[in-house]
Amino acid sequence: MIRFIICAALIAAFVGCRESERESTTIDINQVTAASFNQDGSPTVEFNVPEMMCPEGCGVAVKGILSKQPGAKDVFVDFDAKTATVAIEEGKFDSDKALAALVDKQFLKSSLKDGVAAKPPLDPEFGTESKVTEQATVQ
Repeated sequence: MIRFIICAALIAAFVGCRESERESTTIDINQVTAASFNQDGSPTVEFNVPEMMCPEGCGVAVKGILSKQPGAKDVFVDFDAKTATVAIEEGKFDSDKALAALVDKQFLKSSLKDGVAAKPPLDPEFGTESKVTEQATVQ
């Protein structure tokens, strides 16, 4: 019985020491993204997203939502400033629909920074601006 206790104590001490030797690596998503954002100089649209509470959850979610929008080429989320900047393809990105997507995912106070919107995408059939059927109501 004493041998069992001594073996268990040695194993616990060995495993505990190995766990503390591991290094933790922290990556700041803002540093990684800022260095490579919009290298080709595309036009950008900036959003205020005041409800972002943490960079690992909300920041990643905002980046994912905006990245999925048609015409979005690159997205940079500045968590500290509570903003997201989207590099866009002119004529293909609809900032109103992107704003609606943010609001739909519970970022209810999101808005276009400085009120500057990207032009709605062109309707391929007629070569005119397409009508936005779903708009965000921001209060």
